[in-house]
Amino acid sequence: MVKLSVIIVNYRGWKHLGNCLESLQGVASAQNELEVIVVDNCSNDGKLDEFKQLFPFVRFILNSGNNGFSNGCNVGAAHASGSYFLFMNSDIIANKEAIWGMLEELTTRPNIMLLSCRQKNNAGKEENPYNLFPDLATLNGIPRSIYKKVHKRELAEKHASTKELIFPDWVSGSVMMISADHFRQTGGWCEDYWLYYEDVELCRRVCDLGGKVALTNKFSMIHNHGGATRINPKTAALTKAEVRISKHVYVSRHFTGLKAFVMHLFTIIGGLIGKLLPALLSIPFFFNRKLRAYGRLYVRLLTYYFNAIVNRSWMSPRAMNFKK
Repeated sequence: MVKLSVIIVNYRGWKHLGNCLESLQGVASAQNELEVIVVDNCSNDGKLDEFKQLFPFVRFILNSGNNGFSNGCNVGAAHASGSYFLFMNSDIIANKEAIWGMLEELTTRPNIMLLSCRQKNNAGKEENPYNLFPDLATLNGIPRSIYKKVHKRELAEKHASTKELIFPDWVSGSVMMISADHFRQTGGWCEDYWLYYEDVELCRRVCDLGGKVALTNKFSMIHNHGGATRINPKTAALTKAEVRISKHVYVSRHFTGLKAFVMHLFTIIGGLIGKLLPALLSIPFFFNRKLRAYGRLYVRLLTYYFNAIVNRSWMSPRAMNFKK
């Protein structure tokens, strides 16, 4: 009987995925209670068949398109047979101590519904794969910085690395473990999002159900950032635009009235005013790759806001629920 299903979504992040699956190979061989599922979001680059040969212990599922992280995770979960799900980014390097240790934590602490662990980059530097739920004071850069400064002592105590467990508002979707039953109770990953903020949404659903989101400091994994979002300036511009778009989606789902209006307005101003100068500089300095990315980002944001007015929807046109 499969106890744990590891679910990974991939889109042309083959180098990182290869390292990730190699790290899981030892875990899978050590236990017959684990399955690994990779959902490929239609990379369409000829690599999928090669990886099927390289990693026969993995179940590869070809998705119908590049339908986003939420949809890929839901597709993987629909094919999973484990009692627990571990959602992982393709640029994570796992280890059996962390995986089985997290599972033991989750099964022995019924108040915890969703669990993550410490993460380090490949240089060994600690990351903070968690944060506060977005609100008027915590959604965007400057107000969020002020809020964190004012509440510095309180947040330091809440998120102290010396504790075995901490209970942040939300944890990153790069590493998330949850029981299959609890996952179904949440309704799964929200497909209003194409990329980003879907992890915040899932954690909020857990909290709305009365469950706790936790991170264990006893175990850690390595996170090599940028598996599929930093391939080139064009892709970087796309993903940076989706960060802004997903903020609007989150606000539209959880806030109404004047508060929602102000949060949308601040996000628009932050995107259009804050990125205006580098976007303008990308015209005369078009040969500069970084500036050219800002130019592409600005065009994407302008196009999105125009379409949001026309369609009366904050959703990204790439999101599955927008297509539906």
